[in-house]
Amino acid sequence: MKKIIHAVLSFLVGVILVGCQSAEPIVQDQGIKTIKGTVSYRERIALPDDATVVVLLEDVSRADAPSKVIAKYKVITNGAQVPISFDLAYDTKKINFKHTYNVRARIEVNGRLRFTTDTITPVVTDGSRTHHVDLMLVGVR
Repeated sequence: MKKIIHAVLSFLVGVILVGCQSAEPIVQDQGIKTIKGTVSYRERIALPDDATVVVLLEDVSRADAPSKVIAKYKVITNGAQVPISFDLAYDTKKINFKHTYNVRARIEVNGRLRFTTDTITPVVTDGSRTHHVDLMLVGVR
């Protein structure tokens, strides 16, 4: 009798555990989210009125392939100086929570790269689910 009860209880516990098990969702949220932050640099150089700031959210999961752009924010500074704020909106349907995402930025003057990020800035799927970043750019010669 004890063996039957033990077998039935083991079976029920197994069924419950299988029912609780679920595959990790590829897409967690539906809709639009925003990564907010600032773009800045240390050099004491003023930006011209027509400088362009570009901020990208990229999927950098595959080491053997170029990063995939998920979202892009682009603005002409119109005389604004650093720090320059940005709101980078992205579609959560494009996020795979098993992948790694990075935010990078650049400042272009007359179509030429003048400043860029030189560090990795993980967001969205990092341990903290980061949605605010302050990006420090470096000068390009």
